[in-house]
Order: sequence, then structure tokens, then C-alpha cells
Amino acid sequence: MVYVIFMLGIIMVAAPGVPGGAIMAALGVLTSVLGFHEAAIGLMIALYMAQDSFGTATNVTGDGAINVLIDRWSKE
Repeated sequence: MVYVIFMLGIIMVAAPGVPGGAIMAALGVLTSVLGFHEAAIGLMIALYMAQDSFGTATNVTGDGAINVLIDRWSKE
């Protein structure tokens, strides 16, 4: 399992910044290492697409909050 976590960590950092890009990049690990079959892959894609927009919104909100803090600190 450590191997899977390590590989997915590398893939998620290198994944393209497009909606659904991370799950598409991770399909190789999911099928070859974990042995997911077609139905499981379809379920993973559907679940990822359902929650992907929430992750993106959280990322953008966090980036904006950090920018506000840095802007305030740089004015002092």
C-alpha cells in the first residue's frame, strides 16, 4: 500500500490542471497495482468528477486567503 500511496502522490503532483485530469492520470496505478476492473474504474471516475469541483473551489479559496494575508503583511 505504501507503493500505491507513493505513486499516486507523484501522479497527483504531476497531473494536468484540467478537470478530471488527476483521475485519468491515476488510472494506470488503479488498474495495474490495485487490480480495479472496468466497473470499479467507472465508479472511481464518477465519484471523482462529483467531488472535483469542491476540491478546486477549496484550492482557489485557500490561494485567495493566502494572497490577502501576504498583501496585508507586505503593506506593514
